Amino acid sequence: MEQRARSTSIAVNRSIILIVIAGVFALGVFIGRGTWLFSTGHDEREEMRSRMASEEFQFIRPSILQDASPETRKMRELQPFRYKVTALIDEQLEEGQATSVSVYFRDLDNGNWFGIHENEPFSPESQLKLPLMIAYFKWAETNPLVLRKKLVFSGRQAGAEPLVLKPPTPLVPGRSYTVNDLIFRMVAYSDNDAYALLAANMPPEHLRRIYQDLYMNYDPSKGEDVLSLSAYASFFRVLFNTSYLSEEMSEKALRYLSRASFRGGMAAGVPADVDIASKAGERMLQPVGPDQEGTVFQLHEFGIIYHSERPFLLGITVRGDDPEALADVIRDITRRIYTEVERQSN
Repeated sequence: MEQRARSTSIAVNRSIILIVIAGVFALGVFIGRGTWLFSTGHDEREEMRSRMASEEFQFIRPSILQDASPETRKMRELQPFRYKVTALIDEQLEEGQATSVSVYFRDLDNGNWFGIHENEPFSPESQLKLPLMIAYFKWAETNPLVLRKKLVFSGRQAGAEPLVLKPPTPLVPGRSYTVNDLIFRMVAYSDNDAYALLAANMPPEHLRRIYQDLYMNYDPSKGEDVLSLSAYASFFRVLFNTSYLSEEMSEKALRYLSRASFRGGMAAGVPADVDIASKAGERMLQPVGPDQEGTVFQLHEFGIIYHSERPFLLGITVRGDDPEALADVIRDITRRIYTEVERQSN
């Protein structure tokens, strides 16, 4: 009996010892795990957040600077190369590819810029789709449901058929579209019907606010149709810097612009793997002098070209009588500028 009690006591003591050992082991694991959670784990979570943010925000400045090294952020200024672009334009004008050319360039890393007739007025027309998109996204920041609202397309309005910027999938009469879908079509496809439908449903005060807030010398209520490249640059700069819309809305706007169906201008002047968020426009102009005959065609494009080391803003306006030749002029000027930025960045 006494022997049995002693055996039971020993077994109990062994169990207690095993439990204590297991507890100490578990405590050690917990402490080690906790240390990981608050040190290495924290770093990994921050890296994961950074990676997710990078994937979510691809086109705005915060996402670009987030992954940039200090050396990239403090990159030296570009050496002047305006004379190279001027020389190319002189060749194009002499060969008759265009009758007039305007250029605006800005380094988005440090703000350096140059222009060639950048203050010469141009007829924006199609470019007014960009501030209309900004107005809707600004409205949606306080009323998100506005982007889900459906509008019925009743049919095309009278107007000139686009020669270059033809929507790949036109709106269907009688069908309803969400405001968000119409905005995408308006800027990515340069769809005039989507623009007209959205403009008709935009409270005038919302659109006027955009021009006032951005200090644009333009009043849509007066029917003015002249802007300059240097003035129009404000729309792209506030999107890139997220200084007017939220990060989410700025990213959304630039992402829509990056899906532009027109690939014959700036997009043709940069490597295929380089992102570009741009808006092109066209306009038929009547002769302004007694010596001019026929109709003058105007093609313009403005956008951000996301060079891997130095994103830059570029605006080009060209006039002439051959739409295809004008698209080639924009392509060649873009290529000359991109090549120079690439050369100096390396």
